[in-house]
This record gives sequence, structure tokens and C-alpha cells, in this order.
Amino acid sequence: MIKVASKFNFSYPSYATFVRDVYGTATESWFDLETKYKTPTGWWNLMLKYGGVTQQDIYYTLMLTVFWTLLRIIITDFIYKPIVNNAGLDAQSTRKAPESVWKLLFYSCTWAYSIYILFFTEHNFFYDAPSSFYGWKPQSPVPTKIYIAYLVQFSFYAHSVYGTLFMDVWRKDSKVMLAHHFVTLLLIGFSYAFRYTNVGILILFLHDITDILLEGTKLAVYYKTKGGKWHSVCDFLSTVGFILFGVAWYIFRLYWFPLKAMYAAGHVSLAVSQDLVFYHFFNALLWILLAMNIYWFTFIVVMAYKVVTKQVSEVDDTRELDSKNLTKSVVQNGKKRD
Repeated sequence: MIKVASKFNFSYPSYATFVRDVYGTATESWFDLETKYKTPTGWWNLMLKYGGVTQQDIYYTLMLTVFWTLLRIIITDFIYKPIVNNAGLDAQSTRKAPESVWKLLFYSCTWAYSIYILFFTEHNFFYDAPSSFYGWKPQSPVPTKIYIAYLVQFSFYAHSVYGTLFMDVWRKDSKVMLAHHFVTLLLIGFSYAFRYTNVGILILFLHDITDILLEGTKLAVYYKTKGGKWHSVCDFLSTVGFILFGVAWYIFRLYWFPLKAMYAAGHVSLAVSQDLVFYHFFNALLWILLAMNIYWFTFIVVMAYKVVTKQVSEVDDTRELDSKNLTKSVVQNGKKRD
């Protein structure tokens, strides 16, 4: 059996140690798990017994989901689009720029709020990730600051499913993006229901920063040919933004995420707390999220390789479809919105 400790002296593991420890802890705890808790019926009974979701939570989430959708439509149609239309961008950039502005503003706000929680309150989970599992109990109260972050993030990703299908420009990885949204909803929802919210706020912090840099870089790319003229400042900003984006992606999503959050959730959690409800399901979702982070990192590597080898002369979005399919998708999305 895995021994429970009151403290855990944390130090960054190597990637090899990370895989070994998390895999060992997961397999050992799986074999120790009673058979009845390995069946759908057992999972359902655990959900009924330990799941901590109220009608008020559902009501707030639904209201905010509708709010984000309506707010995006209103400010896009009356603020973003008029500004972009007057900028003299090409047709594709004119369609895509409002989407990037919307996401840039949202993620900037949520990341700033995560910084406040993790660095200016008592929730010291960034520096001491294992402490996110100290004193874990099912259905324990969620601190108000973290509860607000969870409501905002869950409702936004619920809105984002609709947004990806009917409001965003369709890209070659849009199906993966939809899968990402569903995985994120499961992670946020289950981490709230079973009180993994401490490590959850850390995970949100580690992911939002790259979205800020991505959308900011894309806007710089769109504005390079503003008014039919080449703007070297925007070209420079897009290059700098791409470099920062790639570096941040590796540090936050491929280094700190697995070696802080995933290591704490997959290995340390069972060393500092009692057996966690839905431990295996929650950690499986984290591995899926990591796989998606690696998948998207390949786009960054491909673009960097093309720039270095001079196959392209400037930073562009490698996630876009080729022009023929992009035109087709724009028309189809336009019909959907009509």
C-alpha cells in the first residue's frame, strides 16, 4: 500500500523520474483499488457519494455561458469589427482579427486573476505544488477566489465549444481544438466536483499565458499588411511574439505543467493525502492534455524550422488551412451563422 505522509519535500524531477514515479504510483494504486470501483456502476456510485456540485453551480455556469456568447457577439459586431474594417486588412485577416482580440482580452484577464491567486494570496501552489493536496477532503468548501475562477473558466470553455463550431474561422486543427475544449471542461468540472481545485488553478495559470502570446502574435501578423502597406513594426512584433510564444509554451506547458502540476497530481498526491476519488480518471485527462500540448508544439517547431531554413520569410500561422480549403470553410461557417 502507498504510505500517506503529512509533508513532501518537493524538488523538480527529471522527465524520466516524472514518468517512472507517476506510472508507478498510478499502477500500484490501480491494483490496490477495490474491484467494485473499477466498473461504471462503481464510478457512478462514487460520483453520487462524493460529487460536490449544487444546482446553484449549474445555474451560474449556464448564465455565464450565455453571457460570454452574447457579450462576444455584441462587442465583436459593434466594437471589434468596425475597428478592423477601418484598418484596411485583407479579407481573411478582417474575419480572423476580432476572434483574436476577444481571446486576447479574456485570457489576459483570467491569467492576471490567476497571478493574483497564486502569488498574492495564501494559495502558494506554484512554489509548493504538493501543498495543493494537503488536507484534501471530498466536498470540502472551495475558497471563494478559486470558485470565481472556476465559474469563469468553465463557462468560457462551454461557450468556446459553440464559438469553435459557429463563430471562429475553421482551421486544420479545429477538431483537436474541440477535443481540447471537451477535455478542459471535464478537467475543470471533475476537479471542482471532487475538489482538485487547488492544483486546477495552477493548471489554468500554466496554460493561459501562451494563449495571450498566441493571440497577440496573430494580431501582429494580421496587421503587417494594414492598408495594403507593409508595416515593419508589426513584422518585428510578430517575430518577437512568436519567439516568446514558443519559449513560454515549452516552459509553462511542457516543463512546469508536467513536472509541477502533473507530478503533484499523479505521484505526490497519494503520498500526502488519502486515496483520492477519481484519481485515475483525473490524471488520465492530464495526460491527454499534455499530449495535445506536445501536438501543438510541433506546429511551433515546424514554423521555426521554416523560418530558420528560409522556406518562409516571415512568421505566419501554420495552423491555417490551405487557401482553397480555407475559402471553403469560411463560406461554410458563414452559412452556419446565417
